[in-house]
Amino acid sequence: MTVNEGPRALPQTVLRAATDRRLLDETIRQGRTTRAELADVTGYSRPTVSEAVRRLVEGGLLDATGLKETGRRGRIGTFYELGARAGWVLALELDQSGVRARAADLAGRTLDEHRRPAGAPGDVAALVANVRAAVGAFPDGPGPLRAVGISIANPVHPVTHEVVPLAGTPFPEGLISPREMIGDLVPAPILVDNDVNLAALAEHRAGRAAGEASFAYVYVGAGLGVGLSIGDQLIRGAHGLAGEIGYLPGAAAPTLAGDLAAGGLGRSDAPSNDVAAALELLDRADESALRVLAAAVARAIVSVAAVADPALVLLGGPVGTHPALLPRVRAAISFPGPTRVEHGTLGTEAALHGALHLALDHALAAAVAV
Repeated sequence: MTVNEGPRALPQTVLRAATDRRLLDETIRQGRTTRAELADVTGYSRPTVSEAVRRLVEGGLLDATGLKETGRRGRIGTFYELGARAGWVLALELDQSGVRARAADLAGRTLDEHRRPAGAPGDVAALVANVRAAVGAFPDGPGPLRAVGISIANPVHPVTHEVVPLAGTPFPEGLISPREMIGDLVPAPILVDNDVNLAALAEHRAGRAAGEASFAYVYVGAGLGVGLSIGDQLIRGAHGLAGEIGYLPGAAAPTLAGDLAAGGLGRSDAPSNDVAAALELLDRADESALRVLAAAVARAIVSVAAVADPALVLLGGPVGTHPALLPRVRAAISFPGPTRVEHGTLGTEAALHGALHLALDHALAAAVAV
């Protein structure tokens, strides 16, 4: 006879790592705190907090930075802050506009930034050189480099984390593996994801989608894409191709991307939208450009709404964030259900913010697991 033993208890190492992570996150959130304050906020016992703080200090993740008078006879608390040598992370964004890189400490505070211009469309060697130059421009940070998060303007396989090659990609030079580009330069894990997914992640963590259980992030720039979050989970698909809305059927062309090209918004030297030209047309409220863009974006939003019915749709990307586009898209949407469409709050840096979140999540989890 089989006896149901019930759920097994989590291993002590897992519980200890979870406790340490909670206390580290809370210290980062507060900036400066004591063990007593940590116990009050988290509900952990004072002995548990004291032991966890001891581990975090020994690991260099927290520093004791001064004394706090408690107001009670003989009682003096010790303040703790993020360790001065706790480590740092690096975020990179690779797309048609060039390479952007940002270094931050484990609290997410920016330490330094570098940008490299774009090479010619399809020039793989120029992209690799620019990425390596951007990474090499950072001096040693405060402690070990713990993770590198990379946003790339191509789909990324959710299992292998390799870039997925697609015919007609707007970023053909970005089909090379980022690990091959810089694996010899950084002594840290290299984490890669699609730029639209990372922009959606950032808007969910610290932007307009914060607190939304379901939303869609529609990117309009050199390419078209959707980041879809359902039940607080990004939907990547079996092959990393979920959200590749540029390949949806178009109204006047085989694809939605083809509609934009046929409407005069495509580049002549690359299979992508001409961002500079689109922005110029929007700046002067060109009626033809507005009509073409609004129709394409509205078609994408209706497709997503009909399948997933998100509570919120955000427009992002260098073209999607233009103020002239939003009211035209709202007017062009024909869907029976309520569809709330807004601009994202993180602007054109949403994907870089997302890459930073990706790196920080990994760095903090790994730091308390050792």
